[in-house]
Amino acid sequence: MKKKILLIAALLALGTACTTTKSKVSEPTAKISIISNENNDIAKFANQSVLGTVWVRDSGEYRALTYQAYNSGKAYLKEIVKDPKNKGKKLAVVLDLDETVLDNSAFAAWQAVNYKLYSSKDWERWVNAKQATEVPGSIDFIKTAEELGFEVFYVSNRNASLAEPTIENLKKIGAPFADEEHVLGKTTTSNKAPRLKSIEDKGYTIVVLGGDNLDDFDSLVHHKLNVDRRTHVEDMKDSYGTKFIVLPNPEYGGFDSGIVDGYYGLSTSEKMEARKEVIKPWDGK
Repeated sequence: MKKKILLIAALLALGTACTTTKSKVSEPTAKISIISNENNDIAKFANQSVLGTVWVRDSGEYRALTYQAYNSGKAYLKEIVKDPKNKGKKLAVVLDLDETVLDNSAFAAWQAVNYKLYSSKDWERWVNAKQATEVPGSIDFIKTAEELGFEVFYVSNRNASLAEPTIENLKKIGAPFADEEHVLGKTTTSNKAPRLKSIEDKGYTIVVLGGDNLDDFDSLVHHKLNVDRRTHVEDMKDSYGTKFIVLPNPEYGGFDSGIVDGYYGLSTSEKMEARKEVIKPWDGK
């Protein structure tokens, strides 16, 4: 009888221990991070830029196109200096900076792998790091322009407050005309027309414009939809490869905001839907 009582007591103790152990295991030992729908959308949205960034950073075709653009620009400059009607004139070349002279694709890659949308704070950290590299062919083009007697101005939509690190970065990659007189950043508007006029007001004739965004060439398309931008290109098609030097940039630009009116006011998921709609995919039939 005593042995039975001891056996029952042992079984009860074991059952209590098991219950206690199970209870401890079932309790959460760490916080579970739940990604919200918005964060999922941000990750997907950032992922959409990866292929374009791969193309810029790794392909030969990207470099071929930038060299092609600047080679055509050099050929056009040589024609201009031979033209007797330009003798005695103060001739100027105007270039955008980002993705035209300065390659920021390392920043775009950082955004993509860290699922980061654009923020001015991150952009300013990048600019102050002064790690942008040369867009292939740009420095050779600028030096050729200088040798031929052209003045080169950089009209950029980097904030004017970032002029110092921008000029230092330009010097770092060997760009001539890297000084406050020739680097014109954004003050009150991203429309470049007033800054271009300020160059002309100094007596210069602008003969070549270079950029990666249609807004770099004509304020008529500033903040316009892509349908208007395409029409403008058709109207100005004879200027491309001569007065207008266009650099390839699949990572960002007016083409993205030009998809639909009010694009920047859309949520991340709405932007992705707008992108899918505008590409008019095959229905598979």
